[in-house]
Amino acid sequence: MKVKKYIGANTQEVMGKLKKELGSEAVILNTRTIRQKGVFGFLKKPLVEVIAAIDEKENKSGQNENQIFLNEVNSEIKRLRNLVEKVAINESFDEKKIDENLIIYRNELVKNGVDHNIATNILYKIGEQVSFDGKSEEEIKKIVSYNIVEYLGKPEPIDIIDVPKVIFFIGPTGVGKTTTLAKIAAQLVIDGNYKIGLITADTYRIAAVEQLKTYSEILKLPLKIIYKPEEIYKAMAELKDNDIILVDTAGRSHKDIVQKNEIQELINSVKNKEVFLVLSMATDYLTLKSIIDQYGCIENYKIIFTKLDEAETYGNILNVKFETNNPLSYFTIGQNVPDDIKIANIEEVVYRLIGEK
Repeated sequence: MKVKKYIGANTQEVMGKLKKELGSEAVILNTRTIRQKGVFGFLKKPLVEVIAAIDEKENKSGQNENQIFLNEVNSEIKRLRNLVEKVAINESFDEKKIDENLIIYRNELVKNGVDHNIATNILYKIGEQVSFDGKSEEEIKKIVSYNIVEYLGKPEPIDIIDVPKVIFFIGPTGVGKTTTLAKIAAQLVIDGNYKIGLITADTYRIAAVEQLKTYSEILKLPLKIIYKPEEIYKAMAELKDNDIILVDTAGRSHKDIVQKNEIQELINSVKNKEVFLVLSMATDYLTLKSIIDQYGCIENYKIIFTKLDEAETYGNILNVKFETNNPLSYFTIGQNVPDDIKIANIEEVVYRLIGEK
């Protein structure tokens, strides 16, 4: 691990030096402002100090031996967790006997990625409320479809009526928060009715800052970079003339307690806001449950699912909605900005789960 300190007159100068020497994959460990004393005790203009690091001991695959070992351990832990989960679920199956007319739908839901317990719970409640005597297969399928639609709920995109407003995008690393933010920003720009500003608090990796900087230049939107939660007040003051401010938050591991607390502090510093938890369809259900638990301290968030174009099944959409009861918002279906994003299509999800539009 190579760790270096950089000092300059401003953030732009320091980041330029850092990127040139360590590259865009460097990790920022700490930033601070250095106040200098000048002649007769007067303060000079403050300097910016950034400490960054990059791993130099990577093998050809981009991972050192320790990382490979940790990946193997994590993989084994995940396998054991899956096994334990299945055992626990199997033990609970007999607790709720679903109507025999609905067994086919449980099988279909599970096949399409819905957790067995969740499928059982949903269908058990339907069986408690509805009599299937004399009903055709088509009628039963419609009843199941209506109920899944209700569980999924009505999608809630950004509320652009009540402005000015700050929009936060939260979620673990690698789910596509920055690209999703850019897609929404681009659509708002095309709409042309609002002035848009951008803030990034995702300064853990230089590459993340550079990505949003590129989007801001293409869209001709002002971008402010903050390194600590309290810096959002200055950034918001500088963007005060904008109707909507979109904030990209740090995308480290959802198990990073310090980072989670920083995000909570950041969100709590703003009154009129919306929060969007960005999740990837490529993530397994157990990990999604862990992510949901870790972000449980955040209230009233909406859910964006990314990478639907890479998903074999849509079951996790129903799983997450059932677990959180938070509204679905957007689906992303590729990397193209701004095209590959749409408001969550509930009918499409139901069709993918049981074949019913």
